[in-house]
Amino acid sequence: MPRYFFDIDNHKHAPDEDGTDLPDDENARVQAVIFAGDYLSDHPDIVRHGACFRVAVRDETGSVLLAVDVTITEPGPDTGLPPV
Repeated sequence: MPRYFFDIDNHKHAPDEDGTDLPDDENARVQAVIFAGDYLSDHPDIVRHGACFRVAVRDETGSVLLAVDVTITEPGPDTGLPPV
């Protein structure tokens, strides 16, 4: 079974040294979304206006397969969002 690594980037890089065995890339994608949601649920203050939280998924060769990015954009003149 392939091993996937879920690296966190939030102002600093925290690589996953252990990895997780999963059947395929699609399962890794699903787990990345679940992991990002769980992590943000436990740490909701890490994402602020302009900041990005990322979970990048690497395969056993070190290639990045995908990334789940979460950003918050607040209304303002440079964002294109109307004032609330």
